[in-house]
Amino acid sequence: MSGYSRKLISLENTIKEIIKDLKDEGLKSATGKSESHFRKCSDENDSQDIHHIDSIKIDIECLKRGLGNPMLSAHEDMLEVINPEYKNLDNASNTLINIGAKIGRLMETTQKAINPKGESGQKISETEKKHISKALNEVEDKILELKLIIERSNKLGETE
Repeated sequence: MSGYSRKLISLENTIKEIIKDLKDEGLKSATGKSESHFRKCSDENDSQDIHHIDSIKIDIECLKRGLGNPMLSAHEDMLEVINPEYKNLDNASNTLINIGAKIGRLMETTQKAINPKGESGQKISETEKKHISKALNEVEDKILELKLIIERSNKLGETE
């Protein structure tokens, strides 16, 4: 699975999907715990809950593999069900902060590339172009995310 964009809502369902993707070796390398431990955590009838630190370690491992951050997404989805309007406001605020950080990274990357003491002097090298392009794409992604949040918020306002 490439990322966890669909709504999984429960932590148990999310853990089941993670088990499919990371398998025993991925879970062990990330948390030091076996797949069977997480199968217990994914069972709604079992009293075994996942530890917060394991959720973080799993999200880090998933991010490394290009699978997004499924545990964080599950928490966000569960909160959104409770109060969709708050979710949009919170997301907009966080996204604005992230845009600022991404713009800062873009500026830093570009300044390093055009610095006469840089890799290719004032000429921008292919590697530097790739870094600038990546930083620019990150800014564009965050701007698109903000647009979607605003559109979603407007649609929620129309239904009330």
